[in-house]
Amino acid sequence: MKRLILAIILLSVCCCISAQRTHSLEAKLYGGRIVPHRSGMDALAQPLFAGEFNYYFSTLSDNYYDVKYHFPKHGFGMNYNYMGNHKVLGSAFAAYSFLDFSFLDKQWFDLGLRVNAGLALLTRKFDKETNPQNIAVCTNLCFYFNLSFNAIFRLPSDFELKLSPGFQHYSNGAVKKPNLGLNCLFVSLALSKDICSKEFTRELKDYQDGLSPHEAWIMGTCSTADEYSVGYEGRGGGFICSTVATGYTYQYCKLGKVGASFDMFYNENNKYYYFDDERGLFLLYDKFSDILKLGISLGHQLVYRRFELITYYGFHFYNKVWTYKRFYFRVGARYYLTDYMFINLSLKANGFKAQFIESGIGFSCRRWGKKGKD
Repeated sequence: MKRLILAIILLSVCCCISAQRTHSLEAKLYGGRIVPHRSGMDALAQPLFAGEFNYYFSTLSDNYYDVKYHFPKHGFGMNYNYMGNHKVLGSAFAAYSFLDFSFLDKQWFDLGLRVNAGLALLTRKFDKETNPQNIAVCTNLCFYFNLSFNAIFRLPSDFELKLSPGFQHYSNGAVKKPNLGLNCLFVSLALSKDICSKEFTRELKDYQDGLSPHEAWIMGTCSTADEYSVGYEGRGGGFICSTVATGYTYQYCKLGKVGASFDMFYNENNKYYYFDDERGLFLLYDKFSDILKLGISLGHQLVYRRFELITYYGFHFYNKVWTYKRFYFRVGARYYLTDYMFINLSLKANGFKAQFIESGIGFSCRRWGKKGKD
């Protein structure tokens, strides 16, 4: 009995590690300007002012990912953005999660990168009668993305002062038009403070440990989009877009995978063609086989625990609609809910034109066997 108890204790020690987690609060103010990236947006190019309140934590342990990514910070926050052209654009309220990565960590100074992603509620949107100038967004609910570089100065009493130039973007992913999107450049100043540090026990095991580096997967997605518009006004959205893909990846190390996929795309927008004259928009294709597109792609997946950043580039070998648009790419993220199931959120685009959001679920097949390389 004593031997059994000792074995259980030793096993627990081997599977767990004592780590330190520091919790922090941050207040941020920033100002910037909306950048007109398309024709007709000059009237929207106005100054903006914003504020944020963020909570984040960092973990110091000898976990593989913590060490390799230089102990990144995980956080959540809320943002209020006052648009300069307030009658047209209104204000934006955003809720998001973020990751902070460190590039140069010294005793009193740090350089890093912060990536925010979430949802935003805009108080004003496009309306043909009451707000025709707002050709940037036509839905109150939008995707929110923020990328900034941080110069961090460490102060006494666990305070930090942060100077951060950055870029933020609002878009509904072409679910409905007009959706030219809002792009903003800004500079921010933030003050943060560590509020507590505590020891805790965490598992050492990463979910890839014990899994074969060879992975087969299949994925299905479904969303809606509004690709064509008559002038700036869209057709109301609701046109079904879907991807069914299957692929193979090889995990060459814990931080990355390379792979290939076979992709089938269905985009209901491709049934139509828009003539810039009195004929306007009309049905051009009505068969499923006419608007189906088939392609093959190669790509890379950057791994951080169960989260993966995906980038794939492909070629349509079957494409009856817009035959000269042969190349496409998808960029986005996957999160593995279990060892064998993931959720996918990515953008499918041709060239520099976004087509639709690939939101769906996938299944992975990886046998237990030889571990992936470190």
